[in-house]
Amino acid sequence: MHFESENHSNRKTLRQFDLHINNSKARLPMVEKSQRVIPSRAAYALLSVEDLAKAVSLRPRRVEQFVGFGLIEPKVTIGSGPLFSRSSLHRLQRIVRLRRDLGINLAGIAAVLDMRERIENLQKEVEWLRGRVRLVE
Repeated sequence: MHFESENHSNRKTLRQFDLHINNSKARLPMVEKSQRVIPSRAAYALLSVEDLAKAVSLRPRRVEQFVGFGLIEPKVTIGSGPLFSRSSLHRLQRIVRLRRDLGINLAGIAAVLDMRERIENLQKEVEWLRGRVRLVE
């Protein structure tokens, strides 16, 4: 009986989530078809493991392996599973490119992504410092 109650609660949460997404669609600007990854989702919607897998032509189990290894992290986890932001999709696309095109293993991918993030942060810091120097001059 407890299981049925919990299952009902999960369905109610998902319905509320779907209602929020459907109501948000009317307020969001249209996204060009060439930029759409999941046609049935709004631009700022959260994506499931299945959505991510479909978008990059992987099996959901492979995406779950990447999550388990810590290469991508869910934005939120609900009763039906983890949900990911759109930025996770871009990160997953990088992971797939590194794995397929360069043959890098998961530990190597983690190192590459970490270095890339550090480089981007350093570039932002340099730009900020350049702006500060111009203000002083």
